[in-house]
Amino acid sequence: MNRFQLIGLLVVFCVNASSAIAQDNATNLQTLWQQFYQQAGLLSPEQNLSQADINRYPKSLLLSSSQYPIFSQFHWQEIQQLWQISVQCQQDRSLAAKPDRKEIRLQDAIEFELAHCQKKPLSNSWFDEKALLHPAGSSYADRYLASLDKPHRENFLAQHRGQLTLANQEHPLHALLSELSPQGVDALLSGFRAYITEQNTLWLNSDSGWKAIDANQWQPLAHSMKLAITDNTAAVCSFRYSNICLNVAIPKPQLTRWILGFLALAIAFLITRNIYQRRQNAKERQFILQLLTHELRTPITSLGFTVEMFREQFDELSDNTQQTVWRLMADHQRLAQLAETSKGYLSSQPEDLFQHQSAYLSDWLDHYLEKYSLDYTLNEDRELNLPYYWLGICLENLIKNAQQHGKGNVAIDIHVDQVLRIQVSDQGKFPSIAQRWLTLVSPSMSKTNMGIGLVIVSRLMKQMGGKLICQRKPTRCILELPL
Repeated sequence: MNRFQLIGLLVVFCVNASSAIAQDNATNLQTLWQQFYQQAGLLSPEQNLSQADINRYPKSLLLSSSQYPIFSQFHWQEIQQLWQISVQCQQDRSLAAKPDRKEIRLQDAIEFELAHCQKKPLSNSWFDEKALLHPAGSSYADRYLASLDKPHRENFLAQHRGQLTLANQEHPLHALLSELSPQGVDALLSGFRAYITEQNTLWLNSDSGWKAIDANQWQPLAHSMKLAITDNTAAVCSFRYSNICLNVAIPKPQLTRWILGFLALAIAFLITRNIYQRRQNAKERQFILQLLTHELRTPITSLGFTVEMFREQFDELSDNTQQTVWRLMADHQRLAQLAETSKGYLSSQPEDLFQHQSAYLSDWLDHYLEKYSLDYTLNEDRELNLPYYWLGICLENLIKNAQQHGKGNVAIDIHVDQVLRIQVSDQGKFPSIAQRWLTLVSPSMSKTNMGIGLVIVSRLMKQMGGKLICQRKPTRCILELPL
């Protein structure tokens, strides 16, 4: 099992353990909450409202939605027309009564608005026979009561107090539930067993009715049960119910922390070990390269003496032997240059990595292009200090790629300004990104395709401070190096 598989197993184990712990905590909090609810119901309430008192009044009058237009049954245009009737004291003919139940209710509202603006009294039976809520919000009793003077108000309240909405101060439950917000009333009427107010009063809903428990009573109970109970504005909440947020009051040492700590140490150890192994492998590879470079010096030196011996007898040799000696001399020179360059590459000094030499561009180009029998164009011949060895490797690779994989004649154009720009072009079509990826996945087995590749050319140019640019249609590979 490698280190990545081990890290994956640790992560999976930590996630599963954390999930299990979170589920256990949620289960424990639910159990504690049920126990707290049962014991809090035994405390002495600050307010007590029996279920019979609640059932005495229609639920629609107690909900906060009673104060808003009934858009679920009436359109905005119909409610606007009712407002116009209340202002103009005249019925719109388009609102004629129809047998539809909705239209009958709308006609009742029209009748109410006309009587209200014309200051005609409505009988007590009218409010008993009609719907409770006005289409535009609040109840008919609320609206009618607001238009009565004091003597008539008392008489009306004696008959229709139960038809007022809870928001009306004359409603029998208004004073009792004044501390409880409309949202709290809605929550308890919807079936929630508890609700906490801004004053930290805890309202409990049971089968016997509603109870208001003062904070001085329920908070000590919660503390003894190690429960932290707040409203739902808390940033961290382990368990939510209604508008209540529940957390464990006293933090306990959790297994999750130990698991996370162990996981962090394991990952840090594996990363440190990986970095250490990489450095050790790099040092070993560098040592082997240094050893090989050192060992190559002896045969290269011996080969140099042999070349010098042939050089002294060069005129006495036959033509075929002279050609062989020329190749031997060229190979020796390249080996010697490669060994010298390797010394700079293996050096600890960055400036020794790419050694520079001073030479005219035309001399360097003539030397590298002679064996390919290629001509070139040069806008200006200058003596430049460049890493000619590595730049020559890049140029040779581009030429080989053009000759092996391109079409037509290969052209070389060099432009010298603030940047040295060497362009190798042919009449072929440079492969697309998809084709290059396909080549990497299924490389050609041709023996002619043994170059260092454009990827390494690009890397070499980047390390020298330049870049490789490849363009399509036709193929153009460009080496750019700042001067």
